[in-house]
Amino acid sequence: MCNLTTASSAGVNHKPPSSSMRARGGYAERYGTRAGMVSVVVALSMWATLVFAVDISVRQLGENRYELLLTNPTSLGENEARAYIANAAAAVCKNSTAVLGKYRFEAKEPVGSGMLARDPGSFQFTQEVTCSFTAPSSSGVRHPTLTSPDEGQSIQNDIKSKSEAHFRLLAAKRYDEAYAEVSGPALNTDQAKWRENNQAFQTIAGEPVAISIVKITVYDNPAEAPEAGLYVAADFSNSYVSVPIYCGYLMWFRPIGGSEFKITRLENGYVTSEQLKTIPSAQLPEIKQKLRCVDP
Repeated sequence: MCNLTTASSAGVNHKPPSSSMRARGGYAERYGTRAGMVSVVVALSMWATLVFAVDISVRQLGENRYELLLTNPTSLGENEARAYIANAAAAVCKNSTAVLGKYRFEAKEPVGSGMLARDPGSFQFTQEVTCSFTAPSSSGVRHPTLTSPDEGQSIQNDIKSKSEAHFRLLAAKRYDEAYAEVSGPALNTDQAKWRENNQAFQTIAGEPVAISIVKITVYDNPAEAPEAGLYVAADFSNSYVSVPIYCGYLMWFRPIGGSEFKITRLENGYVTSEQLKTIPSAQLPEIKQKLRCVDP
């Protein structure tokens, strides 16, 4: 990974919260698209279950294409979940090569005391897998695309402005304009579902109090990314009338030869005002750490 400059995601977590905190996974490979082995045979659109330390179900999407669903009663780190998935994918593909595609995950943890603390935690990680019978090429070396530090700084400034504007479009309920900045297929959601999720969140959150893009990180054509190009993460720490803590990041992507950035990944976590009342002040730094809140 080439981290050119630092100045702070196929999963979306814009669902109405239950009486619990929504938490994001770790930062590793966040532009993202890795017990014993068992053999499985699955039919089209049917689910089968692999036996691991966690529950992993398999659904066939088409010829040599599968969707793996990992579920666990407690949250896992993103790297830990990807390791389980990689082993399961190898079991599914058997004598072929498992090529990992888009993934998304959602974690939920109980916080505070009283009813919130009694809510069980849960974790779901969904991964697309293609079984390839072609040996991977070793010649696809990726080279940096930026030509100067000034160009990198200009991109940082542009993405900071675009990210702030994106959140303000959502708060103003200008969903068509906001969706034009999103890569729907990369986020594994169509416009109707995306709009529904964002409307639900805005209803819960209320008017914005502060829109803060606290850190910008540029990944210049990283070798581990699923597609060649420029990835820029915009970490945010926003607050709303009814959601005082809302942290996460937008991942913007511009392909090689492309002229514009699109949002290809969103990871977030939030705590509502009612939830915050139940959290002891001494526990709040830990909660923010779990949400990966970044200080300005």
